[in-house]
Amino acid sequence: MKDMPMIRALRGVLKRGLGGPSLMRMLFPLVLFAVTTTIVFAAVHGKDPEDRGVPVLERLRPAWIAAQFSDATPEIALLLVLMMGGVYATLHIGLRPLRRLSHLAGDIAPATIEARLPAETAPREIAPLVEAFNAALDRLEVGLRAQRDFSANAAHELRTPLATLRAQVESLLEPDERRAASEEFERLGLLIAQLLDLAEAEGGASGVDTRFDLVALSRDVAGDMASFILSSDRTIGFDSAVETFALDGQAGLVETALRNLLENAVRHTPPGAEILVSVDADGVVRVSDDGPGVPAAIRDRVFDRFSRGNPRGSGAGLGLSIVRQIMEQHSGEARLAVSERGARFELDFRPRGRRGDHSTAAVRPPSSRTAM
Repeated sequence: MKDMPMIRALRGVLKRGLGGPSLMRMLFPLVLFAVTTTIVFAAVHGKDPEDRGVPVLERLRPAWIAAQFSDATPEIALLLVLMMGGVYATLHIGLRPLRRLSHLAGDIAPATIEARLPAETAPREIAPLVEAFNAALDRLEVGLRAQRDFSANAAHELRTPLATLRAQVESLLEPDERRAASEEFERLGLLIAQLLDLAEAEGGASGVDTRFDLVALSRDVAGDMASFILSSDRTIGFDSAVETFALDGQAGLVETALRNLLENAVRHTPPGAEILVSVDADGVVRVSDDGPGVPAAIRDRVFDRFSRGNPRGSGAGLGLSIVRQIMEQHSGEARLAVSERGARFELDFRPRGRRGDHSTAAVRPPSSRTAM
């Protein structure tokens, strides 16, 4: 009885198969009907002179047909197998272009919304579906670009009025009230900056990929942010398993992603925490800390937009969403790995098939790290 839950789970997986009924399952009754019709036709119109005197209704009786073809059972079974094999081979070869189109459609994401399926390579019967799918992508692309342009334009237009308003408000307030107002303006400025970063990340597909050194970029970002992190009473270190790691992509976007991870680490760790930026031999960049970690309640949605670990914090909940968007632009993955202590975020630039489980990846000893 202990195996019953496993059996029920397996049955549920089988029932949740992709798509509707199988074409082979649908065509098997047709093949069986064709073979049966052929047998009945041969029985009714048999060439044996002795059978011509038998009435037609008698020849249609199943028992009479079975008696007539009892010696040909192996041949009939072979005919049925050959017909089913022919149907399977025809479907396998005929649906090959459709499988290629399915793979191409699976690779289309918001970052590659401009891609289209080649209708000229689709079977004639499927071409209208492909054209309709491409038309739907056209409409989605227009809507996405309009949304991105609106966010970018709105954030850009708000920058100057916000700076002017801040200067005017702070000049009118008393010193005791000025600090609270400055914090609110800082929060608004961060939100506008993140909206611009998000618009840039979502529109990054139009940028030009160049080859850059991921290790040097990570070291430079950690060094540039060291003064900010140290001034917040936290420490930062850098570690790399390789001297260089060449990567094709947009260095500016990768830098934005890494900065957002470091800002997130500062925002969600207490004073005295240690933050480490590391690059392994596979080019996986990790930003880890020894703080309290990510609450279990939000681990599954930590990369969602406006998801905030601290509702009373200064963040707008867009930083990690921007990181995920940038990694999608580079066909990579941003993930929250399992860590014995604190939080560990990973930027994995490898193709999907080469990604492994780095949740328990070891870090080099503290003596080999570079303090910033």
